[in-house]
Amino acid sequence: MHHSVNTRLVIGPNASMSVRQAIWFMAWMCGVSLAIGGFFAVKGFWPILPFAGLELVALGAALTVSLRRNRYREVVDFEDEAIRIEVGEVGRGAGLQVRLPRSSTRVLLESGPYRNSPTRLLLSSPGQQLELGRCLTDEERNHLAVRMRELIHPGWRRQADGKTESAPG
Repeated sequence: MHHSVNTRLVIGPNASMSVRQAIWFMAWMCGVSLAIGGFFAVKGFWPILPFAGLELVALGAALTVSLRRNRYREVVDFEDEAIRIEVGEVGRGAGLQVRLPRSSTRVLLESGPYRNSPTRLLLSSPGQQLELGRCLTDEERNHLAVRMRELIHPGWRRQADGKTESAPG
């Protein structure tokens, strides 16, 4: 008797800095930069202050973009007969929702167009194809592909030598 696997995978970037850490880092950099700029301004080199300000604006913009990208998520739900994928940002909800039939969905791991290009992890079903895991490394995408194959078709498993086999019966 076959039992469906009901699992949720949440894919997101490796967020190395929280909002609080980013605020503290920005405040520290402002203090250091403006102290150095102020020292030179007192010595008569006042043009350094506008450049220090521009540098801080650029740093603030980079931190904002980085924090916004860290909110990106792909949620993959493996239900009895379907796979439901939602793509969006934390706090904003799903911007894209796709439902694929579980029985006809295949997991593909393709090489990039060039030798050093990242791999692409695709969920493919007749008439639909969706790329997942763009925020992951090649190694992470490979592990995710193996795990997704196991979840879609529980009888599938990978041997130590890299070959695939089906469970008997």
